[in-house]
Amino acid sequence: MVDRILKRALPIAALGLGALLSGCSGNANVTINGQDGVPLSELDMGGSAPDELVVSGGDKVIVTEGDALDITVEGDEDSVAALRFVRDGDMIGVTREDGWNSKGAATVRITMATPRELVIGGSGEIETPAVAKDAEATIGGSGKIQIGELDADSLEVAMGGNGEITASGKVKKLEISIGGSGTVNFDEVMADDVEISIGGSGDVALQSNGTVEASIGGSGDINVTGSAKCSLSSFGSGTLNCRPAETASPAEDTSEATEE
Repeated sequence: MVDRILKRALPIAALGLGALLSGCSGNANVTINGQDGVPLSELDMGGSAPDELVVSGGDKVIVTEGDALDITVEGDEDSVAALRFVRDGDMIGVTREDGWNSKGAATVRITMATPRELVIGGSGEIETPAVAKDAEATIGGSGKIQIGELDADSLEVAMGGNGEITASGKVKKLEISIGGSGTVNFDEVMADDVEISIGGSGDVALQSNGTVEASIGGSGDINVTGSAKCSLSSFGSGTLNCRPAETASPAEDTSEATEE
């Protein structure tokens, strides 16, 4: 059982980020898909709107849904001048000329297709009104993702660090993997079928009237509101609490029965 939990919940920074973000020399230069990026004035804005967003650094990105790519930026002069953008197929990336050594922060407003994939590497923020029917969200640091209204068939959330993701709405199938102290604030999300793996001190809150299967390899806590059927495999002090609106009761720990 230990191996099974660790495979799913070890630090997730490499998940998605390994292919998209590469830290280079001691100056903390960061590339996205092997590209340093270009100033906004040099970015190719043609073609269909991208549906994947990657943010490396500490900037805030606000998404608006649309059929054509459009980007505006605001902030202090130095922060705006340091912004670099990467366009690679269906992906749009936001980074900095001086990588993670950059100071200050800018606000980037991007019009793009409904996001299918969101990735943050660092302390940046993403705000989006919605995500695609089948979507993924990855945070590899202290970044934050806020989804306004979730209405999805499936959502995969992977966190490696102390980041945070917040949403409201509903999803049929939800998979969450936390490899650190990240927080999933889905207490206003109703999920039908849920799988959660925590390999640290991460916390999850959500609603469900379906099934919740959880694996906790540390001190993480999971709180589920609703009439879900819950099962837990754990080693450590973490808890899974499944409760109706007013009462709470820890889920049965099935780790001994499932250990191989």
